[in-house]
Amino acid sequence: MAIGRRGFAVVLAGGAQARAQAAPASCAGHDDLMPAFWAAYDALPPGDDITRGRALVATWFTPMIDAYRAARIGRVDLARWLAVFDPVAAPARRLSAALPALWCARITHFRGVLPDAALDVPALSFVSFLNFDAATRPWRGRVGLFFGLDMMVLLHGEAVGPLLDHERFHMYHHEVNPSLILPGGDPLWLGIWKEGMAVHATAVLNPGLPRRAIFLGDAALAEAGPALFRRIAAELPDRLHETTGEARARYLAHGYRGDIPARSGYALGAAIVDRIAQGRDLAALARIPAAEAQALVRAQLAAMAR
Repeated sequence: MAIGRRGFAVVLAGGAQARAQAAPASCAGHDDLMPAFWAAYDALPPGDDITRGRALVATWFTPMIDAYRAARIGRVDLARWLAVFDPVAAPARRLSAALPALWCARITHFRGVLPDAALDVPALSFVSFLNFDAATRPWRGRVGLFFGLDMMVLLHGEAVGPLLDHERFHMYHHEVNPSLILPGGDPLWLGIWKEGMAVHATAVLNPGLPRRAIFLGDAALAEAGPALFRRIAAELPDRLHETTGEARARYLAHGYRGDIPARSGYALGAAIVDRIAQGRDLAALARIPAAEAQALVRAQLAAMAR
């Protein structure tokens, strides 16, 4: 524990076992840790955020440390987080109550379109302390989906159905196409392909949904078109092999700030998938091998850059 410039911060480390019990999940594989979180949050003592943060370490962080380590969340600035979270606690509480049933309903709908999709989907709901709205991570021997309720409500409000479909498709994509799991992490071309596929899948799963909702509320991505695609397609070929750093951040990172919209690779990837989707249903698209997907991305970029 340490007192930083902005207030109380804690580094999660060590080997404590998660002891708090989650409420029964509505669907197999869903560990809902939010009831335990709300119990800890509601019991915080009055006082400043440093005092409340210290209490939250004892009643929430430490019991749940294994989940946070699995989610790759290591350092949390509790003073900053409490200041951001307290004003949205009410909608977060409503979303928390609704999410188990909503997640179950989206899984059922997903299997109506893709009947070979697994019904038992490892998922865990907690607060991510502003790290992500949803992310896939290894969890108990499988790839699991972590829901960060705090970021979900901040980024999407309580209308999170498209986000759930987007993330469920990412998991399905790997379930049916192991060729996409490359040693050393995803190169940029594969990140663009995967995100474009997830956007395309969200549109297929939600016919008639406005384009902005398909892009999870991002107006800049919803409005992206040929001029932007031409520009970034021209600059991408020499960067497509990158697995880390500025190149990936420029096209795929939510927090990017620069001369193109953040996560432009999502819109570009969706445009690429739309161009090659004719005659292929979602299941067939999901099974395109990695080598073929890379060739498709490069060919479409060349065509878009003209």
